[in-house]
Amino acid sequence: MSRKINVLIIDDEPTFSETLKEALTAFSYSIYQAYTGDRAIEILKETNIDICFLDIHLPDINGFTLIDKIKEWSPQSEIIIMTAYGEVDYSKTALKTGAYFLPKPFKIGDLSNVLMKMEKTINITDVYEKLKPAIKEDSLITTNSKKMKKILDVADKYASSELPILIIGATGTGKDTLAKYIHSKSSRKDEIFIMQNCASLPETLIESELFGYEKGAFTGAMNRKFGLFEVANKGTIFLNEIAELPLKSQAKILHIIENKSFRRLGGVTDISVDTRIIAATNKNLHEMILEGKLREDLYYRLETLKIELPDLKERIDDIPLLIKAILKKRNVNSAEFHIDPSVMQLFLQYNWPGNIRELENILERAIILSDGKGIYIDNLPINIIRFEEGKIKKSFSLDDVEIEHIKKTLQKVRGNKAKAARILGIDRKTLYRKMDKYSIKDE
Repeated sequence: MSRKINVLIIDDEPTFSETLKEALTAFSYSIYQAYTGDRAIEILKETNIDICFLDIHLPDINGFTLIDKIKEWSPQSEIIIMTAYGEVDYSKTALKTGAYFLPKPFKIGDLSNVLMKMEKTINITDVYEKLKPAIKEDSLITTNSKKMKKILDVADKYASSELPILIIGATGTGKDTLAKYIHSKSSRKDEIFIMQNCASLPETLIESELFGYEKGAFTGAMNRKFGLFEVANKGTIFLNEIAELPLKSQAKILHIIENKSFRRLGGVTDISVDTRIIAATNKNLHEMILEGKLREDLYYRLETLKIELPDLKERIDDIPLLIKAILKKRNVNSAEFHIDPSVMQLFLQYNWPGNIRELENILERAIILSDGKGIYIDNLPINIIRFEEGKIKKSFSLDDVEIEHIKKTLQKVRGNKAKAARILGIDRKTLYRKMDKYSIKDE
């Protein structure tokens, strides 16, 4: 484990509590003890507890009532219910709540087996916790565009709200970056931020990934699994392409928005959760409502705070800034790395159908193929210069540009056709065909 696991023993028998504490020291846990339900709640409010050992028979509160309070104050806590042998009804009820069950007295081997299962679940949560520092680094947005400055002003205001946010924009416009920006400006900035592309989830896994499941919920469910909403508790979850979710999952998300609770797959009790939802889509949601693919009530819950992102061609002024940001991401010093004026001219004239993502992909490829000192026309794929005739040089046709591009590339690689084809973004057969078409001879 990367950190110590915090364990709370809730039992009104001091002798048993001390014995269990001694047994748990072998696992290098931090141990807390409570002899009453009230004291347990105090500890849960003050400390991030991972595992609760709970005796059902307490002097001041029914154990199952306390389970509800534990889930309210510490929803991430795993619960192990302890009762005497023969109390079968209690064991069945325990399993229904999603808790583990250990009959008293239990063997060290049984204790170890349960704890090993729980550590796996806690480790998963810790992996998501490690994402937090990276969010701040990746959530900065710089812009020269008046349109984007207005959008960021709106985003700053939305960040202070707890309502869901809907981001609409074409593929590659930076919806995920804006979601991170909003999170970094919110009161939840020090909490977890989780991204999930809903379109990438197989329909059979959507429920378990988003909402988790209980042990035994289906064949193969050997342990309880936390869903992303539960892992993101107190933080933010970004659901990209939310319109791709099936209607059943949309209904569960609507329930979370309205009631701040949900049930794991196979669960029988509601789990309280405080997770900020930012959703995004590149689809026409009104059309999807008419087609019966999107719940209208969910749409109206999401669109209260809506942001529409422009295509890159509508914010051309930002291209130089975006280039600097991408170079920095690739650990390239933009002050020493030269972008040829002809390349910049192309970038400012191109219509960028793939938006920022296309710009990033083209730049990253060009950096790899460059001489390490700068990016020139030779480093770009041919498709970037195939747009309206005369945009680059009015005296040149597109064929002229392509001929010149192929010639320069061949010169640079000293006639190596394989290297030239890679740089040009075509296969060797296509290169030979173009050389024949334009009567380009080997140098």
